[in-house]
Amino acid sequence: MKKVYLLITLLSISYIGFSQITIVREDIFDLGTEYPRMYYAFEQEGDSYPVDSIINDSLVFDDFVFPFTEIDTLVYEDPTLYDTAEYYTNSTCTYFSRNQFRMYLKITSEKVMLVGIQGIMPMTEVPMNLRFNDTLVMKTFPCVSEATHEDEGYAYEIRHISVFESVIPEAYYGIVSSSYDSVRLSMNLSTQIDYDEYGELKCVGDSNLNGTFNYLRENNTLVSSFDIELRSKSTGSYIPINDAPMIGSQLPMDFPIVDTTYKYLYWTKDLKNPITQIGLNSNHDSVYNATFVYAFRSGVPQNIKIKHQVYPNPAQNILNIYTEEYQKSTIKIYSIDGKLLLTEELKSQNQMLNIQNYKKGEYIYKILDKYNLPIAGGKFVKH
Repeated sequence: MKKVYLLITLLSISYIGFSQITIVREDIFDLGTEYPRMYYAFEQEGDSYPVDSIINDSLVFDDFVFPFTEIDTLVYEDPTLYDTAEYYTNSTCTYFSRNQFRMYLKITSEKVMLVGIQGIMPMTEVPMNLRFNDTLVMKTFPCVSEATHEDEGYAYEIRHISVFESVIPEAYYGIVSSSYDSVRLSMNLSTQIDYDEYGELKCVGDSNLNGTFNYLRENNTLVSSFDIELRSKSTGSYIPINDAPMIGSQLPMDFPIVDTTYKYLYWTKDLKNPITQIGLNSNHDSVYNATFVYAFRSGVPQNIKIKHQVYPNPAQNILNIYTEEYQKSTIKIYSIDGKLLLTEELKSQNQMLNIQNYKKGEYIYKILDKYNLPIAGGKFVKH
């Protein structure tokens, strides 16, 4: 069953008062900038930890004991690079969600709106382009403690009935196509947000995100409902695919696909994303996952490390990279605040990198294998 989890993180933060954060519309995102994320989650759906064991009174986020995964970086990009058919001409940016959906947003000084979603239609390999007829407003500015926001949006796309031809047996497809001529893919989304808490949090552990931050907490509930409807040739009206005679009972999944996500987002000063996102159950008493934006470990697990050396450390102009196994490997260098500065393929066991133009300070490096998985990593200092 496909689940649509929307990760709308295109805001910036400014600090107001002694400890309260206000989310405003200023310098929201940098097109092309990559933001690393550290993602903790359970391997088996349904497992969880009591929320008090993760979110305590002093609000200290340490290295969690449940499984850790380093996922693809979040990149905000120019929508014209991907929207070649010009479905979403009024969008101002796009990004690829962790659940393989391309999200298109329009951002103004007053609000953030979800314009449309690209993905793959369930049961087929057919691309779908859902455009919102009633655009979903995800955020309004400014966001302050005790503020609330609610909205609902509807997106759809109409396709010819032939989108099912590849997945329905030939003889049976003839029956379906004789009764129906088109398919409507539809999605309803509703969001409810309460900014219910502010204060101070600490991040500690083997991460570049260590430190103390002032935060504003967003309590976010997002409900998504995806349905497929068939247009009757005889009446011209649409009926849900589950209610279609001889069709609904043959489906490999139930429609509509309804999913509700509950999460806390901890917005902090000077970061363009929530520093931490906590996935919750419906009662808000258990935690299923945690995502740290702008964060990654300074090292990698010992069992996947390859023999390597980065020297001199500290370095001034040239950084030498030695790796025993370099074939099809890539090195990435990040600033300590999470911006990707360099991606370069390793051509030999000994490779030199020019860091003359880097500012003085700490940097994170990652060496990735041909599958883009980390096999080595650490920190170095630029003098």
